[in-house]
Amino acid sequence: MAHDRAGSIRRLATEPGAPAESYAWFVEACERESDGFSATFVRNLSAEEALRRIGVTPGDVSGEGGIEAWAASGGAVLVDYGYVELPEALSRGTEAATVFSGFGEEDFVYTVDGVVVTRFELYLPDWRQGSDPDRLLAHMRDLGMPVEEEDPDYYRVRITRALALAERATSVHLSPAHHAIPAITGSVDGLY
Repeated sequence: MAHDRAGSIRRLATEPGAPAESYAWFVEACERESDGFSATFVRNLSAEEALRRIGVTPGDVSGEGGIEAWAASGGAVLVDYGYVELPEALSRGTEAATVFSGFGEEDFVYTVDGVVVTRFELYLPDWRQGSDPDRLLAHMRDLGMPVEEEDPDYYRVRITRALALAERATSVHLSPAHHAIPAITGSVDGLY
């Protein structure tokens, strides 16, 4: 699938996407499992294909560290309860957005066709980096992310807003119904 940057920009500008608090249930579910997690939304890939792209054999739980993948509307969502930065190859020919939370670091990373487009620390969304750091700016503003100055109220909602931004960036939606279906799992031991 070839990436159409103009189509992505049109899509981002016209689709409202997830509201800011729509992923509170997901954060609660992940926090019941671990103090930290990373969630990656990847467009137009099945859960199995997403795992294969990062070198994980679906169903292999022989290692100590694991990753879970769910089919979602528009693609797949992968969750790791560690701090594995997935290979940028995951987004080859498509788009992926990852939210890291915990373990002393909290980041948002949006990649398109293997290139980091927008990256920022969740605490500092006004300090963006990447090949097009402002590509998601309209969505960030709409979600109430402080893109130009600090906002003390943002701290408590930063993770849910970042997950909603990941949905908006990739057009991948994970609902409670998707999450209720058992995840496809695999070992990430070789990725660390």
